[in-house]
Amino acid sequence: MAKKILPRDITQFISELALLLETDISTVEALNIVQQDQEKPAMHQLIGAIQTDVENDMSLAESWAKYPQYFEPFLVEMLREGELQNNLRATLNKLVEYRDSMGVSDSDLSERIVASSSYFWAVFAVIFLVASILLIYVVPVFADMFSSFGGELPGLTQLVVNLSDFFVAYWIPILIVFLGLVVFMRVKRDSVKVYSPVFGHLYRKIMLVRSWRTCAFMLSNQASLTRAIEAAAQAVHNPVYAKLLQQVNQQLAEDITLPEALKKVGFPEKVIHAAAVGIKTKQLDKLLDKVADIYTKQLYRVTEPTIRIFNLAAIILLGSIVGLLVLAMYLPIFWMGSVI
Repeated sequence: MAKKILPRDITQFISELALLLETDISTVEALNIVQQDQEKPAMHQLIGAIQTDVENDMSLAESWAKYPQYFEPFLVEMLREGELQNNLRATLNKLVEYRDSMGVSDSDLSERIVASSSYFWAVFAVIFLVASILLIYVVPVFADMFSSFGGELPGLTQLVVNLSDFFVAYWIPILIVFLGLVVFMRVKRDSVKVYSPVFGHLYRKIMLVRSWRTCAFMLSNQASLTRAIEAAAQAVHNPVYAKLLQQVNQQLAEDITLPEALKKVGFPEKVIHAAAVGIKTKQLDKLLDKVADIYTKQLYRVTEPTIRIFNLAAIILLGSIVGLLVLAMYLPIFWMGSVI
């Protein structure tokens, strides 16, 4: 299975390209050198395609624009401006600096959270599968055996037997509901990420880091506020948060101040306060960058403990459910033994 291209791969590519262009070799030669050093076939192929485009008299920005999944439109636009101003190397260095500052949200933490989320759904699927097998195939056998003994079953055992009868009678609708839930989670995965009870707060902080780090970067490069927020909407890679940022721009178009727009849309008080102070002191880019730093530190502090606690809880939940089902089946046997 081919390894996919990660954000850090793109950052490394841009960094190496910028470094090689410092030696005054051509863009095509630089691309060729960078391509030869790629271990991932997907990156080797991508850089080769870009090199072919440049050899065919296409600008680097025009080639990047063909791959929006790797190069956000606002970065392509900045590169295009740099090429027009004959300032390609300096522009690439700016892009590297920006992408390095975004590394915490684009790589390590996101990958850890995604891996842990996948673990959760794997555990959930295992729990559902094991419980279904026990309730549909194993419990009825014990129930028939218990019924031949007569007498009243322990409460936990009777509850499991009733649940087993329900599963046996309605296993098709239950399976349909389960598969429907899986499909729903796939279709609405962007909303689920942001609002999930376990990892939602981490994803929201990642979105805040991405959006305000990008906004600060654009403002520091003399972009207008609306353009900076538009770039932030592209950088979050999440339609839910992108829509919120687009709503902020709509509010700004109606001559509403940035703090008021952020408040109406529902951004945290910390961001609203930073925006108000930044506008008042004319240092909005620095204040937003500080906010991104704060959320970055919070992410580093809480992500690992959250993942560890969650993984432990998932294992305990799986063991508890299976253990309760087994205990419920053996309780009548223990009870009969004590009576005899």
